[in-house]
Amino acid sequence: MITGMTLGIVAWASMLATFLHLPVKVKTFLTGHFLLTDALATGLTYTFLSGISKSIAAVLGSLTCGLLINFTLMANKQLKDNRSIDVNSEPTAQ
Repeated sequence: MITGMTLGIVAWASMLATFLHLPVKVKTFLTGHFLLTDALATGLTYTFLSGISKSIAAVLGSLTCGLLINFTLMANKQLKDNRSIDVNSEPTAQ
């Protein structure tokens, strides 16, 4: 179980590092389509991890990575929403 979770965390970190190098249009599309991004990432992670280990570790790793990607997308959306509120709000006179 620990092995699978560790593999998932490492795969998530790798995908996050790769995501930073993608073109802006691709980043915008992926951050706007949670379900597609999550399914793609979980499928790719399982495909890659099953090449290493054909056990429950690959399944747990892909699920852990999928959850972390989903949490990352939700945090990114929350940050964007907060920034747009801050930019659109008018300064108050004190």
